[in-house]
Amino acid sequence: MTGFDLFLTSARDLPAAGRRDLAGLLRGADVSKGALAGTGWVTPHGALDPRACCLFGADVGGTKVQSVLTDLEGTVLAEARDATPQAGGDAVLELISDHLATLSCGRTVGAAGVGLPGAIDPVTGVLARAPNLRGLEGRAMPALLSDRLGLPVAVENDVNLAALGESWLGHGAQGSRAAEAGLAFIALGTGIGMGLAFGDRLLRGVGGAAGEIACLPIGGDPYSPRARSLGTLESVVAGQVLVEDYRARGGAREGSLRDLSRAGVADPVLDATLNVLAERLALAVLSVGAVLDPALVVFGGGIGSRPEIVARVGEALARLGAPVPELRISLLGNRAGAIGAVRAARLALADALERP
Repeated sequence: MTGFDLFLTSARDLPAAGRRDLAGLLRGADVSKGALAGTGWVTPHGALDPRACCLFGADVGGTKVQSVLTDLEGTVLAEARDATPQAGGDAVLELISDHLATLSCGRTVGAAGVGLPGAIDPVTGVLARAPNLRGLEGRAMPALLSDRLGLPVAVENDVNLAALGESWLGHGAQGSRAAEAGLAFIALGTGIGMGLAFGDRLLRGVGGAAGEIACLPIGGDPYSPRARSLGTLESVVAGQVLVEDYRARGGAREGSLRDLSRAGVADPVLDATLNVLAERLALAVLSVGAVLDPALVVFGGGIGSRPEIVARVGEALARLGAPVPELRISLLGNRAGAIGAVRAARLALADALERP
């Protein structure tokens, strides 16, 4: 029996009331803690003891895999970051497993959460729309990862988890109305995607594809082969596309969009490129607002987290004469997805405790 098996068996050996109360505590509910006194799960003051066990979260992106080990309250104890294996599939699973082994270093881990770039069916857990994860599309990822890691595993779309993380420990924890009215997280970097969280509740849609704003018919011909492959919006706002747009407009400097923006050099061509980007993003925000009307729109990702981009989006929305929602830059930065994975892991642990 593994250390985790002993841990979960011990937790399940609690009286039924204790298991129920512990699951409620893990979900953030206000419950009686009397049945948990002296079990190691609560402090002498009756609060959930964050040191009772650890949680693991992994965020698999197009260019990197970022993993964290935290306590029960999301405080990061250790983290790892490596390039996403180009071989995809099993190589990605192996890297996640290696991160868990390295970060846990003998500590008891209660559950794991993993964010993947694709649509996860909410019922079956089957992965779709994930061309960068060859060999994993069409497979039930929660069961696959649980077998590989030996833990209860929650698997979600990577941007959904960024929204969940921001809702838990980012802007959603700052006293906003995000838990009631929703927090939309728009990630813009090598591609674009969106997640929407109402507190701990994610909007997934029937097939897990809610938030796939890459497909919005904005900025290009939605019937073109490129748009049909990438999604119309993504085909005009993704990182490399923006550099190509800059060059096509006569831009002469070399480097990525981030490099060009950081140079601090007056560049009218770059300025025009960023204005067009902001106008397209403003139309996306307007579309999201018309359907979902979230309390907050939080931007993240290598491009989306840049203050000058978000400021231009706000200006473009104002020019449209449209209501301007609260626009924010992610407080969690590049950890947003991994922290959201930890929150999903904590909820998965609560589910595991309630199973017979």
